[in-house]
Amino acid sequence: MKAMRKLGGLVTLLLLVVACAPAPTPELTPALEPVVLQLQWVPQAQFAGYYVALEKGWYAAEGIELSIRPGGPDISPVSTLLAGNAQFATSMLADLVVAAQQGQPVVSLAQIQQQNGVLLLARRDAGINHPTDFRGKRVGVWVGSWEAQFRALAAQQGLTPENFELVSQGFSMDAFLSGDLDVASAMIYNEYHVVLESGMPVDALSVIDYADFGLDFPGDTLFTTREMVEQNPDLCARMLRVSLRGWQYAIEHPEEAVDIVMQYDLSGTQRREHQLAMMDEIATLVRGSTARPLGYTERSDVLRVTDTLQRYGVLSGEIAPDIVYTNAIWELATSE
Repeated sequence: MKAMRKLGGLVTLLLLVVACAPAPTPELTPALEPVVLQLQWVPQAQFAGYYVALEKGWYAAEGIELSIRPGGPDISPVSTLLAGNAQFATSMLADLVVAAQQGQPVVSLAQIQQQNGVLLLARRDAGINHPTDFRGKRVGVWVGSWEAQFRALAAQQGLTPENFELVSQGFSMDAFLSGDLDVASAMIYNEYHVVLESGMPVDALSVIDYADFGLDFPGDTLFTTREMVEQNPDLCARMLRVSLRGWQYAIEHPEEAVDIVMQYDLSGTQRREHQLAMMDEIATLVRGSTARPLGYTERSDVLRVTDTLQRYGVLSGEIAPDIVYTNAIWELATSE
């Protein structure tokens, strides 16, 4: 009986100890770091890798709370970045070179599109078969963020701004289709297909490929400020690592990638068939050479772009390739 009383007292004591003990501290989830990615254009398969990684939660897993901000013909990713309204952005390599040569502290972290996707489309009924036929014509260019290649082509062909009317081209190809523009800029993965899907036959077009004139520059880069690279290389590496993972997945799962992109099209104007065709073209540009890793920047490519733009007067002076890009973040991102 005494043993029972002792046991009961022990139990009571244990219960009192448990009741008085402090509650366990819940594990705190590390706060995600807010990051904005500024795109050049509206949500479409051109940016599938970023949207896939966002939808899969891969940025969050790396401690990044990513917001993707759409762009357009009136938005400069470089200006947005330097104003502090974004931490990362996308741009054509040639236009990033121009910005860097002008003293803008921007640097490419990865060459996402290894090949050129820019074309000029001309109407054969306007008598245009070659850039030298631009004289006296209305030529559409996305002024501000996509014009470096065009300026190089014009200079190469001996054209001056007085020889043609340069028109700031908008989102659609309506002006070209209606005949208000004689020449329009187009991406092989987007506007070219838009024109064909509108019913214009291939033989009604003159396709002027920059590659035919030695101006096949690599396309989109992922870039940031030099300050970001120097002061927060870890964030840069995490951002790039997840983005490359997203691109690899998008290339391997094009239909799923397109479905994800479509979810971010708040305008409701994108068509799935068109986006699937775009994804196919984009995958080719992103893969590039099978011997080159995804997102890796070849110094020779950057040197070719800088030398060409300088030769044709697009750049006002020399610029070292190392000012434009770094592979240090790519190496950090892919080594883990």
